[in-house]
Amino acid sequence: MSTQTDTTEGASGDDRRALAAVGRWVSAHWLGGWTVLVMLFLYTPIIVIVVFSFEEGAFSNLPWDGFTLTWYRQLLSNSQAMNSIVNSLYVAFFVTTVGTILGTLGAVALVRRNFRLKGIYRTLVLAPMTIPGLILGVAILMMFNYLEVTRTLRTVIIAQLVFVVPFVVVTVSSRLRGFDPLLEEAARDLGASRWTVFRRITLPLLAPGIISGALFAFSLSFDDFLIAFFTSGVQNTLPVFIFSTINRATSPIVNSISTLAFVISMTVIAASQYFQD
Repeated sequence: MSTQTDTTEGASGDDRRALAAVGRWVSAHWLGGWTVLVMLFLYTPIIVIVVFSFEEGAFSNLPWDGFTLTWYRQLLSNSQAMNSIVNSLYVAFFVTTVGTILGTLGAVALVRRNFRLKGIYRTLVLAPMTIPGLILGVAILMMFNYLEVTRTLRTVIIAQLVFVVPFVVVTVSSRLRGFDPLLEEAARDLGASRWTVFRRITLPLLAPGIISGALFAFSLSFDDFLIAFFTSGVQNTLPVFIFSTINRATSPIVNSISTLAFVISMTVIAASQYFQD
């Protein structure tokens, strides 16, 4: 009887140790496993688009019919697709330039200046970040219609500035808050003019934040669909062209043009992170 009890207790002890070992393993590896699952969930659709952009068959399915660059060659020969890319680059260039200037000035005012109603100013400047793109696009469209403004790429630029500038303000502000104002005061004490202080001290130290904000603005503008959809006229940007192409028919060119847009966006985002760090 005693032997049977000892055997039962030994088995129970082995089970508890096994469960404890499993618990320790899960505790040590759950975060890595969760991260892998999240990355697969986020990037599997993108990987599928990139892979099928090189498939020879006209339909995106498995098994592959073979490797080809035909769809990229057709993309380069498609005048509408190339015009949409040029339009997106044109819009992104002006949005980035103007948005960076306005965002930098706004960040300086927000961080360095003390004035009445500063809290309201901060709220109004950053509010477009929290407004859904659909609502913002419809509101700007109604404004243009009320003012009887013809929708062109210029209206897209104006509309995108509304939601791009706040992101630049936040990016530059984070850099500006880590900037020691005593460096400027020391330069002024040594006889430097305000312009010299700005050119030799302030601007070089803020440059990483400004460049990062500019690249972020470019990425937001280049990838924007909702606001461009409502405010563009007959000249489509790249996201709008992709949407209209998918609505007409499924074409493998969509995979190649989406891959190209993804590569451009990821390159810009990586460069933005590099300068921000």
